[in-house]
Amino acid sequence: MFQRFLKIFLLVILIGPGLATGETPEPTEIIDRMIAAVGGEEYAAIGVLEFIVSEEETHNDGTSTVKSYKAFVDTKNVDNLRVELEGNVVLGKTSQDAWAVVNGKQDERRQTPYMARGTLRQRLFPLLLPYSLKMAGVWVKEVGETTWDGRESWVLTIPFAKGFFTSAVLNTTWSMVVAKDDYSILATQFVPSAEFRNVQKEGIRYRTLKYDTIEGAQIPSQVLLIGIDVEGRESGHVRVTKVAPSVRGPFEPTLFIDPRRIAAMEEED
Repeated sequence: MFQRFLKIFLLVILIGPGLATGETPEPTEIIDRMIAAVGGEEYAAIGVLEFIVSEEETHNDGTSTVKSYKAFVDTKNVDNLRVELEGNVVLGKTSQDAWAVVNGKQDERRQTPYMARGTLRQRLFPLLLPYSLKMAGVWVKEVGETTWDGRESWVLTIPFAKGFFTSAVLNTTWSMVVAKDDYSILATQFVPSAEFRNVQKEGIRYRTLKYDTIEGAQIPSQVLLIGIDVEGRESGHVRVTKVAPSVRGPFEPTLFIDPRRIAAMEEED
């Protein structure tokens, strides 16, 4: 707690004069401050994080489901991702390629890289905030102002690159509410665009409820998903995602790089 306070205190000293003018910061400036506030330098130095993830979801009809999976994240390059799903499905990506292995066999279908890339982002983008704002394909278009739960805040408008997520419903403009005083994320949300509301009327609001400290960096360890309507009113749809983060170690190419590329490199050696 003291370390987080110290970081925020230093941020206030460094950026205070700029804010006193009343000018709205540039989007990149806000992102940098958000990441610094949770220990961005310490995060980048960790190496590879391993997540044990469990999801408990309650739907509008009262039914519930529980899922679990394992994820790996390269903290120096947030575009290096891997998840190991139930059913012996492994997805991985780097900034260059994406791949899938099912039951120990490479998935050779043409659409596999697209599906793997979008699924990885869909699973991990909300769990890695604010670090995931540095992912390729994330664009903060503009910054506005609002008040959220009584706190003066910035509102970031985020139109993702086309096909960023697998789900067409998620591929829309999101908004993120960021507290002005400490650059914490108060809410991240979207509602489906008009063309998809006949498929899914409900939008989603994410809120990070808890962080764990790993080597000086704050890592989200409990994220709440709440269904919302087009007016932002919350529904009965709730999902609580719990993350148990740990340090895997230094960067491991075999976790993220396409196994076919690894095999080719080994043959060359």
